[in-house]
Amino acid sequence: MADPTSAPLRVAIVGSGGMAVARAERIAARSDMDLVVIAGRNPETRASLAARFGVEHTQDWESTVARTDMDAVIVTTHPDTHAPMGAAVLAAGKHLFSESPLALSPLDASRLLRLADQSDLVIRVGHTSPLRPGPRLVRRQVAVLGGALHDDLVVHFPHDLRAGRDAGFDQRISGHPLVYAILLGYPAIYGRGPITHIAAAVTQEPAGHAFDRAVAVVNLRFRDGGLATITYRRGFDGDAESGRTVICRQGVVDFSEAADHIGVTDAGGPRMLLIPDADPWNDELSEFVAAIREGRPMSVSAREAARVVDIIDAARRAADAGSAFAEI
Repeated sequence: MADPTSAPLRVAIVGSGGMAVARAERIAARSDMDLVVIAGRNPETRASLAARFGVEHTQDWESTVARTDMDAVIVTTHPDTHAPMGAAVLAAGKHLFSESPLALSPLDASRLLRLADQSDLVIRVGHTSPLRPGPRLVRRQVAVLGGALHDDLVVHFPHDLRAGRDAGFDQRISGHPLVYAILLGYPAIYGRGPITHIAAAVTQEPAGHAFDRAVAVVNLRFRDGGLATITYRRGFDGDAESGRTVICRQGVVDFSEAADHIGVTDAGGPRMLLIPDADPWNDELSEFVAAIREGRPMSVSAREAARVVDIIDAARRAADAGSAFAEI
């Protein structure tokens, strides 16, 4: 392992798609991380990405995570591979950075936590959405206004008609539509405390493993009495935007994904607050390195990432049963 106080953290990336590119770009700009190899099944994207950053590339991810010249592995593949790849990374004694979700089942998530605890390894999951500058600013203003009574969050991909095979429309690859409803709606859950009740409903066309259109709605009640509604839509035409309206005890906060500001209305009337620039993808890497080297807590711990998997599972059970009472 590299010297934890001085030498760059030596990392491998598994996957060569969009998130692999985003992570590699940021690693290349850092002095505390060193990208060594990229493993991916697509020979063209893998070779292109490796050439761009002057590193090795291979199709054999299993041999890659077992290499002795590696301190950590970043898994950027589809959700159905996160648990087995993550387990292999941890079993090889490497720190794990996985894109969200940590796993597709609570059992697999718990197994990954045990593996990490047994070997004193760090798990960081890329729950980027609550760390983006817009949601961060919303969270601060909600606190100023006395906390949320109801957070209404909509995730909608504009002009999202399906064209051919897409992993995001295949539950065997990306999981149930509720997986992304919770992952992308996580800003409405993050920092809110325990959930005491979940109700969920999902409709998709056609029925089966792969769909062309889907709508998922999740209603949550928190221990403090606050509520949240998450609506997730995929496969529809039109330019409707994702956004949030948070009704607080002392006002209202509005946020549109396409805007450069949020709206705040309180006793003093309405006003706009500009969203500051920030790079949450880089912030996550900084937290990962600091957790490994200094034991610093991360904004999304491994146990919180496992809790997200529990929430997804509870939402699925609620969709089947109508509602679910739980302490999550």
